[in-house]
Amino acid sequence: MAEPVNILVVDDEKGIREGCRRILISEGYSVDVAENGKLALEMVKGKPYDLILVDLMMPVMGGLELMEHVRQIDPGIILVVITGFATVETAVDAMKHGAYDYIPKPFNPDQLLAVLGRGLDKRRLTIEKEKLREERDQRLLEVASEKSKLHTIVNSMADGILVINREHQLVLWNPAVVKMLNVTGRVDDSGVGMDFQKALKQQDLIDVINKAFSPDFSQYTIISEEVVLAGEVPKTLMVIVAGVRDEKGENLGVVCTFRDISGLKEVEEIKSQFVRMVAHEIRAPLGAIEGYLNAYLTGVAGTDPQFNRQMLERAKLRAHSLMDLVNDLLLFAKLESKKVVRKKEFLDMTEIIEGTVDLFKVQGSTKDVSFFVDIPEKLPLIEADKAEMEQLLTNLVSNAMKYNVKNGKVTVRAGAEAHYLSISVSDTGIGIDEVSLPNIFDEFYRVQGPNTRYTTGTGLGLSIVKRIVESHFGRIEVESKVGQGTVFTVKLPLKQMNEK
Repeated sequence: MAEPVNILVVDDEKGIREGCRRILISEGYSVDVAENGKLALEMVKGKPYDLILVDLMMPVMGGLELMEHVRQIDPGIILVVITGFATVETAVDAMKHGAYDYIPKPFNPDQLLAVLGRGLDKRRLTIEKEKLREERDQRLLEVASEKSKLHTIVNSMADGILVINREHQLVLWNPAVVKMLNVTGRVDDSGVGMDFQKALKQQDLIDVINKAFSPDFSQYTIISEEVVLAGEVPKTLMVIVAGVRDEKGENLGVVCTFRDISGLKEVEEIKSQFVRMVAHEIRAPLGAIEGYLNAYLTGVAGTDPQFNRQMLERAKLRAHSLMDLVNDLLLFAKLESKKVVRKKEFLDMTEIIEGTVDLFKVQGSTKDVSFFVDIPEKLPLIEADKAEMEQLLTNLVSNAMKYNVKNGKVTVRAGAEAHYLSISVSDTGIGIDEVSLPNIFDEFYRVQGPNTRYTTGTGLGLSIVKRIVESHFGRIEVESKVGQGTVFTVKLPLKQMNEK
């Protein structure tokens, strides 16, 4: 044994104690002695022993009682009985109390060492057995823990996971893939994983996975393809398939991961639409400006000062529309960044409403559009950012004018309503159809139709309005009928302090 062997000799005869101690010390053992069972018991409580030599007949506490207590403290200690009353009955009684062996007195060193050798071998084997059992239990716990961790990780993943063995049977899947692919009947009647071709319903998805089972499929190859799942709302999945090989390179199956990229595809489409829309909106005014300037610089327009001035004014008007486009884009990007610093103050919206309407009256005269303001003498105050309120009214009144008809009318009303300040902008214009109405606050959305063909815009105006309103904890509503006009109503919360 690698560690020192501790032996305790318990006997009321000093000669036996000392004789055993000398023999055992000469063999390299660590030996303690005790003259009775009570003293020996205290020593066992304070120090671990591998083997104890116990005399049966001792004062204070006998050997059998000592053995009872020792077995309770450490059942693995080897107990060897030494006694001068060697009978069959005493031997049997000692064995019942946990004795390993029995040495009758008198005995010689060889007898003592032979019995101790066998007992210590048993002790060593017992300790090794216990260590192996603990190691086995620990490994089983570790395996169970790793398996539990693996299942927890796989089940918690947002991406779908599907593992298929070489027999094309499903052996592992997670809730995400069940929801994503609507995988049903994952096991057959015998409880064995179902063939993945029966569990999956879409053929192009099955074809992607079957590529990994091809003999030509390399163990280092990873297949990555997009698959569109049919349904009421089609979904686009990024499917990644990799083969699983053992150390000999034999195919064990495949691992498939599925990621729903429908949102990314939608964003890509929106970006593409935006780029096309911006390019279209920019190209027309830039082409017009370039044409006017070329005509002026080359002299094609002639020398009439009045005509040349008209061309330059048209070029300026086109440049102004480009500036509006750029400003809308910058403002939208600013609101999207969530880093807007608002300087909120208590505002009387009367001045902002009247100022915005006066600004558009000049432009409205070219379309014969009339403007009306219907507000009480005094409006309750709201806490808001003045610049954003001006932008909000500008966008709404601008839309009311652009989508109005000749000799149309724009009316701005405001007043207190319960806990809100209600501001409405109504027009008598072309109106919005029921199909387009739910989408008008979406980014870059523009109503398509013959009446809007020549109306410029980025499709960001109403989206900006909605973001401003929501940032001030308000709401916006819209009512519209084709050919009769549209009403936008903004409701901004009032503060109790407004009454002061």
